[in-house]
Amino acid sequence: MTSMDVDVPDQPLATRVLRGVVSRPHVPQQFLMFGPPGTGKRAAALALAHHLMGTPADERGRPHLDLSVVRASGQQILLEDLEEALRDLAARPVGAACRVVIVEGAERLNNPTVGNRLLKPLEEPPPGSRVILVTDRAEDLLSTLRSRCVPVPFRHPGWRAVARRAADEAGLPGDTAEGLARSVGTRALSADPFFLAMHEIGVEVGFDILEGRRPGGRVIAAAQTAMEGAADRNPSAELEALRATAAEMEGKRGGKTAAKKADDQAKRERRRAITDGWGYVLAAAAGVVADGMASALGLETPSRHPHLAARLAGAGAPAAFCAAALEDLEHTRGELRLNPTVDVAARALMARIDLLRAGARPAPVPGRIPYV
Repeated sequence: MTSMDVDVPDQPLATRVLRGVVSRPHVPQQFLMFGPPGTGKRAAALALAHHLMGTPADERGRPHLDLSVVRASGQQILLEDLEEALRDLAARPVGAACRVVIVEGAERLNNPTVGNRLLKPLEEPPPGSRVILVTDRAEDLLSTLRSRCVPVPFRHPGWRAVARRAADEAGLPGDTAEGLARSVGTRALSADPFFLAMHEIGVEVGFDILEGRRPGGRVIAAAQTAMEGAADRNPSAELEALRATAAEMEGKRGGKTAAKKADDQAKRERRRAITDGWGYVLAAAAGVVADGMASALGLETPSRHPHLAARLAGAGAPAAFCAAALEDLEHTRGELRLNPTVDVAARALMARIDLLRAGARPAPVPGRIPYV
């Protein structure tokens, strides 16, 4: 791997680690890339995988038979998400120097049965195989998996660097880039159209909470419809490739199987998009409500959305209401990691916020500290 391949922007530590690792006579077979979202972990994982496989530079943007990427189909990575990739990992490479499996969102391997299924190829990796785990939350990864990988840390480069790169690389307007950098940090660098759509939806949900323009049920229904539309408009490269294959094979032998694979992948992506989407939406809404509370307390320039200062001041939400709503938002965001019915959790959240706005005290939720 040349130094250019591992020159991760704004990540000097990860760059040094990767350069050191690939310069060894015997490159390790297990890696863990971890750090905040949007810091370049996934791009670095793909670059490392293609280097290890010996993929020619002009072929690195295409699907490769010796490269498998595993993602969660919902809240967790399931055995069905993992099995095919691990079967391929145990086989001889088709045309590359080795087989590589990249597991994105590896913290979702939190089911011991699924985690243990991956443990064996980490402890006794098949010859000619590599495993790269990618996670935003290394602390949530099973310790048995974490301890068997070479750690490659990614760090937050600071909001000013994030804003500059979001404007230069993603072409975002200056105010938008700064607002995203301040409110979501490095995730602004992902340039993921689905995430950006979720953030915009979340900002409007936040203002719905502050302004009380419509009942919570209507807010959630509108957000859900917008999320589903965004998911359909932003298919993954894998899904697009499967759909292209299905179209080519239509009416031929194997065409129905190819079409079913594309349909199954589309369903998995929609489930995952909605699950992740609610997390993004509520995070953005919480940032707006936090700024609303700061505005109510007299702060002239909000820390997360300075370009929305006038609208935040005009919302006029009392600081006590903002504090209670923010507490409920943060509780619900934490619960989304455990609750597979994320839309139900979001509806319950907005119902409680409607009660708060009306001056009522919602009944305490079991396991939570009551409002004061």
